[in-house]
Amino acid sequence: MDYLTNETLEIDEINRKIVELQLSVDNTKKEFVKYTDNVYIKYSSSGRPKKNRQLYKTAKTCQEELNNLRKDIEEFNTANLNRAEESITENLRELNTINFTLKVLSNVRRINEKLDEFDSLLTENRFLTCRQTIKALENLIQQIPDEENLLVSNEFRAIVNERNTLLSNKIRWSFQEHVITCKTDETSTIRINTNVQSLQEVLSAMFYEESDTFSVTSFAKFLWINFFTIIVDNSTEVNRKEIDTFAELSIKIIDANKRPKYTEVFQNIHQVLQYLIEYFNSTSIEYIGGIIRDNLSELIIKNCLSYTIPSTVEELRHYNKVIEDVKELERVLKESKFFANDTSSLLDYASNIDFHFINKKCQRYLHECTIIMKKDLHDMLPVEIQSERCCISKSVIELMEYCERILVEASQGSCISAGRLFTTCRNIVNKYATFVPDYHARLLKTIPQQVALFHNNCSYITHKLREWNDSYIKKLPSTLDVSSIGFLSEIDTLERTGSSMFNEYVANQSKQLVDIMKDNGLDGVVLEGNLSPKAEKSVRQCLRQQELLKTVWYKVLDNKIYNETIGSLLNVLCARLIESAVNFEDISSKAAEQLQELIEMAVNRGGKLFGDVAGEPVVYEHVPLWGKLKELGFVLGAGLKDIDDRWADRKGPLGVHFEPVELKGLVRALFQNTDRRAALLAKIQE
Repeated sequence: MDYLTNETLEIDEINRKIVELQLSVDNTKKEFVKYTDNVYIKYSSSGRPKKNRQLYKTAKTCQEELNNLRKDIEEFNTANLNRAEESITENLRELNTINFTLKVLSNVRRINEKLDEFDSLLTENRFLTCRQTIKALENLIQQIPDEENLLVSNEFRAIVNERNTLLSNKIRWSFQEHVITCKTDETSTIRINTNVQSLQEVLSAMFYEESDTFSVTSFAKFLWINFFTIIVDNSTEVNRKEIDTFAELSIKIIDANKRPKYTEVFQNIHQVLQYLIEYFNSTSIEYIGGIIRDNLSELIIKNCLSYTIPSTVEELRHYNKVIEDVKELERVLKESKFFANDTSSLLDYASNIDFHFINKKCQRYLHECTIIMKKDLHDMLPVEIQSERCCISKSVIELMEYCERILVEASQGSCISAGRLFTTCRNIVNKYATFVPDYHARLLKTIPQQVALFHNNCSYITHKLREWNDSYIKKLPSTLDVSSIGFLSEIDTLERTGSSMFNEYVANQSKQLVDIMKDNGLDGVVLEGNLSPKAEKSVRQCLRQQELLKTVWYKVLDNKIYNETIGSLLNVLCARLIESAVNFEDISSKAAEQLQELIEMAVNRGGKLFGDVAGEPVVYEHVPLWGKLKELGFVLGAGLKDIDDRWADRKGPLGVHFEPVELKGLVRALFQNTDRRAALLAKIQE
């Protein structure tokens, strides 16, 4: 019984001590909260470290007392624990709660220490360590459990965020003090503080978990716009000098219209890169390079290296020097980490010289052929195309000779160069079909000689292409597989283009003839007295237009094309004269005589359009209505007996060219109604 009494008393003592410990911990917790509120919220920092140590000492004493109580409980005889099991279990639960709270208070104490440490570091501009301290503070706050629900944890988060913002601002200000950029109309300048250690501290803090790289990004953009693009595209002068505690790098455009030599570009890039390497750490250089490198690589290739590509074999022999210089530049760019390994390779571009060489040569060929295409078309000479004599532009002869030299070169080159050269030749021919009609458009629409020459030029080119299909194409490397294609597509395009433009011009001439004859005074159903002066004027105008065409076409077009073309136009005039005559219901003898004279004029002058030595068969072949017009002239001056004889039961010339209804209409219009006219009309049957 005494034993139980003693044990009960000891448990009561433990319970009493636990309550006291709980009160002590609660008071310590309140003191920590009050301390934090005073120091960090109200900025009352007097005696801050000392008070923090005192609170920590109190918390530590509580921790020791807690450990002793836990030890006392564990020393009880296990066999007797069941008697006080409920009380002891509750005691242990309370001790665990107290232990949890003490651990939280320990975190709060460490946060307070870290905040004190941060303030000291910031005063000393130890930015990188400040970043690391902020990171540690965030981790400590994260470790404060939500269950404790301490208001101070939220307050700490606000405090740390405020400190972090202050740190970021100070780092940015410090970077701007160390790295100064300036741009004027003539010069761009960078000034970097020569205190390398101080700048490295700023950069290390900026790139600590890439927390704040905005200022470096802005600097990279300034560097790209105001240094690298200017260096590559302009003749420039890059200077470096020391001013007090700063190293200054400046660039000035010497001649904006002069493309710099590649050696000048490389030298200036080397100078800028060396300047950056001297003051920036490798992380920041790699970051700046990441922003610039792809654009810089493309810019150097397009606006610098492309102009070093040789265009002659002699220049090609000396190109090794360029390759070595490019190799050295790329080595420096990659070793400094300004260029990554996957950046578009300058060296690969420069080393692929055979490909670039043939490309540049082909570009030059196309450019020079374009210049030939711009030459005047009317500067011409006679040639023979498939046994037909005609004239073509001298520029086409020059163009074909140029293309032939390209094909000779292609037939003697490697597969790559042969394919590129053959394609260039095709491009030149295709360009002729599109570029010449556009470039010479005004003259081709208004000058008949020009359109005839263009038609012949296209015919001559297709003639040469067919020859080349049977010669040079077969000499190209078999791997190109062009022997079955050759210039077939180009032949078709040129034939259609030349014919289309010429036919369009001829169609326009035909329309003009029709428009002229519309106002000839030969409309209506009765033709009394003298013909209108308009009739003779319109016929003369039509003939004069065709005579002008003869002047410019007769020796330009080949004989067959000329005869077909001039014949089709003369046939338009014949059709209009015949149509006007057969539509009259009454024609006076005077008007018939004048109309006959008009037709005779058309026949005489029209026949001469085919050349002084051209016979009637040529005219009949190419002017379908020529015979009918001549027969109309006969009818206008003949008597009934002559008409009857020439009809000859439709076996005579009139029967060949006139339908019965047409001839009857003419007889009725020309002769009065008599028995003889009636008899003739009766004979004119189907």
